[in-house]
Amino acid sequence: MPPVVKNRLVAGVTSLVAIALLVLAVPRTISAFVTIPSGPVMIKLQLLQPVVSEELDTLIGSQRRALNWDSRGRTRTDLGLAHLLMADQRPRDDFRWRENMDEAIESLREGLALAPANPYAWTRLAYAETQLNGWSPASIAALRLAFITAPYEPRLALSRLRLSFLAWPHMAPEDRQLVFQQIRHTWNNSPRELTVLALDLRVANLVRAALLTSPDDLIDFEKRLSNQAR
Repeated sequence: MPPVVKNRLVAGVTSLVAIALLVLAVPRTISAFVTIPSGPVMIKLQLLQPVVSEELDTLIGSQRRALNWDSRGRTRTDLGLAHLLMADQRPRDDFRWRENMDEAIESLREGLALAPANPYAWTRLAYAETQLNGWSPASIAALRLAFITAPYEPRLALSRLRLSFLAWPHMAPEDRQLVFQQIRHTWNNSPRELTVLALDLRVANLVRAALLTSPDDLIDFEKRLSNQAR
């Protein structure tokens, strides 16, 4: 092949690749642009700061507009979170509570179908399913996947344990083993918070059972229980 022809061929292929990359980048760029108004709201949520319904409306609107350009799982799970928080701000006898909870579950499911390795979204789905339908097979399955996708996630430990303690009567033996593992991990990182949670939900015996393999930890737990009960 003559050098001139070869160079033109390479240049043509390079141009096609560049155009393809540009076309692929445009939707995400527009998506990022339309979500700018929700940026401060997301920062507050990441810092665990309270948000009001008007801010959640902004977040919901931005995420919906973003879905017109970018259907990533994260966009959908963020939308699900916004609907879930909005539902939590409404009384249960408000018809909008059911609407927000339905929207939350749908968005979380869709987002997880696209990006399943998200323990936060699985935990939120477990909570939403429970709020709407009680401890159903779907809620237990979501909680199980919350553990499987990130067994040792400190920021999720206490919230997942709270759900697990409430779900305990409905859990299969293999799910209970996941909870025991989480109890032991949480004890190593947050013994005081775990003790308070155990007292609050009256599940000290479950924590005792998980700590049986470590007598020193069990003794420490009993001391903390006694001190908290005073």
